[in-house]
Amino acid sequence: MNIKIFYIRLFVLSLFAASMVSCSEEFLEVTPKGNLIAQNTEDYDLLLEDPSLRELSDITVPMGDEVAAIEPFYSTIELRPRRTFQWQADIYNPDQNSQELKPFMASLYVYNKIINEVSDSNGGTDSEKQELEAEARLGRAFNYFMLINYYGKPYDATTASSDLGLPIITYSNITSTNFTRNTVEEVYDFIIEDIESAIPYLPESVSNRHRASKAAAEGLLGKILMFQHKYDSALEHLNQALNYAQSSQINVDLYDYNIEFLDGGVFTPLSPFFGPASILSNDNTEVLYDKSIFNAWAFINNEFVISTETANLYNSSDLRLNFFSDTEFFGFSPYYPNGMLRKVGPLQQQAGVYLPDVYLLIIEANARLGFLEEATTALEDFRSKRMPVSDASIPTEIGSNQYDLVKFIFEERIREFPLSGYRWFDMRRLSVDPDYNDLVNYTHNKYSSEGDLLESYTLTPERLVLRFGGVVTSQNPNLIEND
Repeated sequence: MNIKIFYIRLFVLSLFAASMVSCSEEFLEVTPKGNLIAQNTEDYDLLLEDPSLRELSDITVPMGDEVAAIEPFYSTIELRPRRTFQWQADIYNPDQNSQELKPFMASLYVYNKIINEVSDSNGGTDSEKQELEAEARLGRAFNYFMLINYYGKPYDATTASSDLGLPIITYSNITSTNFTRNTVEEVYDFIIEDIESAIPYLPESVSNRHRASKAAAEGLLGKILMFQHKYDSALEHLNQALNYAQSSQINVDLYDYNIEFLDGGVFTPLSPFFGPASILSNDNTEVLYDKSIFNAWAFINNEFVISTETANLYNSSDLRLNFFSDTEFFGFSPYYPNGMLRKVGPLQQQAGVYLPDVYLLIIEANARLGFLEEATTALEDFRSKRMPVSDASIPTEIGSNQYDLVKFIFEERIREFPLSGYRWFDMRRLSVDPDYNDLVNYTHNKYSSEGDLLESYTLTPERLVLRFGGVVTSQNPNLIEND
């Protein structure tokens, strides 16, 4: 075994051992009671290498409105994804802990430990310690951005100062249970403060995509500002992310599917069962900051597919259709009715700072600010990397109308990120957007294998947030549960 990996695993073992124990744990019980000993600067550097810090939940994949369910597969799966697809209030039983909250709290413990302690560590220079603290701040900011989009209401400037968000935790005391919720506004301010304080000390270039850089920080900050509907500021930071990315020592660029699906391309050879060839995160040129989910619905699971309406958004020449199949896993004949399709890759879905997301957010910001020509040109350039150039153009009547162009951009986001969890975040921010809230479909449908509609489920405003669940609230009496 590689010596570095051995020591990483040995050092972080105590941190994550408790992640597999019973659901009676305390809210921050992510290490055995006692002290995790880290003395040297390189110890804190090793903490940031642990893969657990970049593994995310798949909770939002079945929640997007681009998804449909198919029987008989749907009735055979575990309760969690079924309840999630139905947008039920309680995803877990009263004695079950949240699979979403627990990993974030474990990594939050690590980030807080580094932030609070690395400056007093032995052996490193001041600049090395400042860089490690900055990396931890960006990791903490990313954690809180994900969590506020799980457990807080969508950001609405008129109510954010009173809407309940999350407890802001800046220490690593595993015995605390006296948590109260800060407001959504306070959490967003906290996130932005962390990123802004980190940027000056982050490197412009990194050798691994799971380590933080200025490009990653600027990209995340720009996305957060988009969620706050601050499009001017968002555009500035998103463009800065691209500027930093272009000077990186690692290759950062969009894949051109017209090339990469040819023989010798990164997505070949194609498999009839597993879809396009997979790319490791650190080799993926579209990754700025590696945070990913294991997406079984892009691999062996058959119950969730893209709906007929979603499938109809694609042109027949769109090469992103190579990531779909009309057969079940290990099936040989078309199975799914009404044009619905199963996703067949990538198994590891990027959810961190991701170049296609950055580009599409820049395009959206330009459109929302009224720069329609710039948005249209950039969108056509983006699409030309996903289909033949001759099919990438935007109709003039769409490109000249702001509403229609923004609508088309969100449809492009669906085409780019189907069955991957992205759409849930877009639905949340659209739901509080008075000009575009009609772009959300608040219904999920379940179908028979013949295509008959069996049941529909409706998304209510209350279910735009997850509930903490009985285990967490019973251990933390001051933590107010969501409706």
